[in-house]
Amino acid sequence: MLVSAAPFFVFLSAVCLLYWASANSRRLQLVVLVAANLFFLARFSLIYLLLPIAASVDFLVGLGIGRSKRPAIRRLWLGLSLAVNLGLLVGLKLVPLLTTGRFGWLFPLSLSFYCFQSLTYTIDLYLDESPPTRNYLAYLTSALFFPSMTAGPIPRQRNLLQQFSQPFALTADDAGRAFLLISIGLVKKLLIADYLANNLVGRIFDTPALYSSVEILVGIYAYALQLFFDFSGYTDIAIGAALLLGIRLPENFRQPYLSVNIADFWRRWHITFSNWLRDYVFDLLPKRRKHPLISYSYAFLITFTLGGLWHGISWNFLIWGVLHGLALGVVFAWKMWRKIPSPHWWAKTLGALLTFHFVCFTWIFFRATSLENALDILRGLGTFTFSASNLTPLVLAVLFLAAVLHSLPPAWFEFSAGVAARTPFWVQGLAMAALILLIQTLAGRGSAPFVYGNF
Repeated sequence: MLVSAAPFFVFLSAVCLLYWASANSRRLQLVVLVAANLFFLARFSLIYLLLPIAASVDFLVGLGIGRSKRPAIRRLWLGLSLAVNLGLLVGLKLVPLLTTGRFGWLFPLSLSFYCFQSLTYTIDLYLDESPPTRNYLAYLTSALFFPSMTAGPIPRQRNLLQQFSQPFALTADDAGRAFLLISIGLVKKLLIADYLANNLVGRIFDTPALYSSVEILVGIYAYALQLFFDFSGYTDIAIGAALLLGIRLPENFRQPYLSVNIADFWRRWHITFSNWLRDYVFDLLPKRRKHPLISYSYAFLITFTLGGLWHGISWNFLIWGVLHGLALGVVFAWKMWRKIPSPHWWAKTLGALLTFHFVCFTWIFFRATSLENALDILRGLGTFTFSASNLTPLVLAVLFLAAVLHSLPPAWFEFSAGVAARTPFWVQGLAMAALILLIQTLAGRGSAPFVYGNF
């Protein structure tokens, strides 16, 4: 049940009706959400009904860490949580790899978001950053919260628990913002990302030898925009769906292709994942104060090598992670040397252009189906052929529209959210229905697979 498909919105509507009909009992609302979470998981595969067992282990681990004062016992409890969650994560990556062509195992729902979120709870407890909860129902609800299960964002478990432990409320402002986010997410995913995937990106990456250097370069730009609109579209829908239930999920994207350097990019792209890497990998790696440049460069490289391999066990993702780790080391060295960043607009513009093209270069390895496929793309760029016969006016128009929408000032969204909040509910519903009909008319070839569903 993909969050951009019609069955999801039927399901979400039913959950909202039952949820707010139970507003007089917070416990009953939690029961409704637990049932919704389990139904959502079962729709993907019955094997996911084992996740409540894993969540229960982390709940007990939290109680164990909270009661234990001896460091060795606390480490044992944390080790159990790491074993369960990293075991699920490794299984997600290795089982399909090891069984391809024999059993054909398929994980239709990525477990990564669940594992990372669960680990924020137990690791924070171990580091004494938050007390354990004794509310099992609230914990189970937050651990398996269905809006963020498929596409993130990755919230801190303690922040979700705090919200699930308080009375729920839905204001007109939140409802308007939720409908606007869902609408924007649908447009991003179905009208922009899917169009670029089906009409340009897939063709060029599948058979790069048939295209000129210019077409391949535009295809790489198109993939950068496809990936952003695909992923951010899904997370917009997830954040909007959660908001309809009175729950606030964290922001996950902030105009990443306007970043002035690669460190700035990772403060804007998949924000919750980069924060997770920072807090639970980078910050915990040992660093020497006498040699900060070497220590920090090493930590960046280790962190993003692991981040690359999280996306998949392949040379492509290893290279992608290493390149980003090295680039972060270069930015750190530059800041140590410069001390004060340049205030000039031209320096920021140049930095943004360099950062965007570096990110696009690394996306080649991220998107390519193999290392040989990535090398074919690079060879195609190196032929310096200039035909543009495969770049139709509609494709170029969608690319231009995507670039403009990505660059709109955040104030535009806030203004639109305010207008939506003042609009009568029935008008919002009609507008949503009209948008869905428009998308069904224009989308044509159907929805492309969610890119991050593989991770």
